[in-house]
Amino acid sequence: MKMTEKVIDLHMHSVNSDGTFTTQQMIDMLYKKGADIISFTDHDSVGCYYDLKNGRAQLYPGVMLISGVELSCQFNGCLRDMLGYDISIPFINYYLNEKYSLEHRIEKQQYILEQLKSICKACDLLFDPSISVREGKKAEGFVVMYNELNRYQENVYRYPFIANNTQFYWNYFSNRDSEFFVDETYDLPTFSEAVDIIHQAGGKAFLAHPYAYGLEQNGVAQLVQTAVYAGIDGIELKHSSNKGSDVNNILDFAKHYHLLLSGGTDFHGITKPGLELVTGYGNMLVQYEEIEPWVKNVRNMEMEGNENILELWS
Repeated sequence: MKMTEKVIDLHMHSVNSDGTFTTQQMIDMLYKKGADIISFTDHDSVGCYYDLKNGRAQLYPGVMLISGVELSCQFNGCLRDMLGYDISIPFINYYLNEKYSLEHRIEKQQYILEQLKSICKACDLLFDPSISVREGKKAEGFVVMYNELNRYQENVYRYPFIANNTQFYWNYFSNRDSEFFVDETYDLPTFSEAVDIIHQAGGKAFLAHPYAYGLEQNGVAQLVQTAVYAGIDGIELKHSSNKGSDVNNILDFAKHYHLLLSGGTDFHGITKPGLELVTGYGNMLVQYEEIEPWVKNVRNMEMEGNENILELWS
């Protein structure tokens, strides 16, 4: 039975990027949770929407689908994320295919994996040196090593953060001050370039999870200010990584810079144990009132019968 409040999740990842569930599996899970408004936001991929177009997945009636993507960006030499909503899927798909060929993506992820191997070897961590990437998906090099390191309890005993995907990724792998840092930003757009692409695709750009990067408050403030100067339309208010006063601080940023708000769990599947769609780690809910100012005007991709999902917008 549907809840009286709208059930919303505007941030999730499938096997089309670094998630572990297919588009249809996620749709089924969302249906069981009574989802009303959703968006698939794979890293540098709009594959979920082509799964729908090509019949590999199908929405349930009454679900509002907002087109989305999460573009990887560079900021001060570190990886950061920009969410794009209400975008033209064909436009973003063309941009991604032009910028990142399959051969390039595989080559990059294998390079990242080899760098991680060298670091882990120097730290005397246990792993199979023959592991490799296969598909060139976003963060595949990291995910392959993350899974491999966690096969050995000794690794986790010596470096407990290895067991926490999010902490390992943002506080160590993507942190220039960490011995586990690997630079994966060399071919990524700047904030301004990512925002421009999203705007060219007819969408709105939102700075993703400003408190997920392990920054101190002054670092978060600088990040938000830079994103504002780059032309963002909004900021992600609700996110599974938020703690303490993070939401209130983001509200202050939004009020000061006149930003729209978005929110979602950042669901990835089994690589983030305990994190569920819609509710995150159990205490996260996106309120419709928070996103209504822009969501009420988006192009709903709700499917009607066998209507081609990519014919609903240009």
